[in-house]
Amino acid sequence: MAKNNNEISLGYALGRTNWYLKTLLNKLFKEEGLNITNEQWVVLKVIYINPALSQTEIAEKSLKDKTNITRILDLLEKSTWIERRKDDKDRRMNRILITKQGKKILKAVDPIVQKTNEICTHSLNKKEVKELIKSLDTVCIGIKNEL
Repeated sequence: MAKNNNEISLGYALGRTNWYLKTLLNKLFKEEGLNITNEQWVVLKVIYINPALSQTEIAEKSLKDKTNITRILDLLEKSTWIERRKDDKDRRMNRILITKQGKKILKAVDPIVQKTNEICTHSLNKKEVKELIKSLDTVCIGIKNEL
């Protein structure tokens, strides 16, 4: 049991930071009247950057499980931000593409994401931000190598 902040585990510190970041993004999206969540934004961004991925590929790139991806893709499709198209070579598989409406919502969300990044890093200088990102990348690589 942790007795003070110096004894808090890295996992707890990262989880807490992640929770606050997601909560802040969702709050700012809502304040701007955007009907999108952090989870939906992440998946939509993955689809935008990597057009025509399968659901499995989207799950891997967004670090979400297949059940959550199906739910999120259903919501994105209902909002007309994505469309599913049958794969030309494997009719059992869908390829996911962003629509014009999906690109429009991403454009609306971008300033909010930028504002969130600024809020998160306002007490750090540019060098500290780069070092933090580099350190987190190193931690991720170490963990990934153990999986």
